[in-house]
Amino acid sequence: IIKELKKKFDNNISLIGDDWSEYYKDSTHSVFDTKKISNIYAGNIGLDLGSLAGSTSLYPRSIQIIESGGLIIQKIQSGSKKIWGELQNKVLFNNSVQLITLVEKLLDNKKYCHELLEEIFENFSNSNEAIEKNLDNILENEKQN
Repeated sequence: IIKELKKKFDNNISLIGDDWSEYYKDSTHSVFDTKKISNIYAGNIGLDLGSLAGSTSLYPRSIQIIESGGLIIQKIQSGSKKIWGELQNKVLFNNSVQLITLVEKLLDNKKYCHELLEEIFENFSNSNEAIEKNLDNILENEKQN
């Protein structure tokens, strides 16, 4: 996937992480400072190929891309369609053709990027309420047992 992206969008891609240096000389070192990571994601397209811990849509990196104001493009994971709902065709891909199509659309249309970013924020706007409701249900079940 990265090979194809580099071939098509080389000037628009930053590979960050020590693991990439073995394959691409223009990659930069890993970044561990959370403020620096947030600054990297902010206003950029964050490619999310999935968690090493399993096939889940929301995990620390994907959440950080979203919270930092980055546009996330994510390889389809288990539960992706439930998490992304109506946005799935705008942020999810299952092959390199779909990925390139998503990236081209984002790079070619700043207005669309802004609208998509708003849709992503709206998609997760009630997350705190959902978490709170789930915690209340857990606590209520604990009391009954």
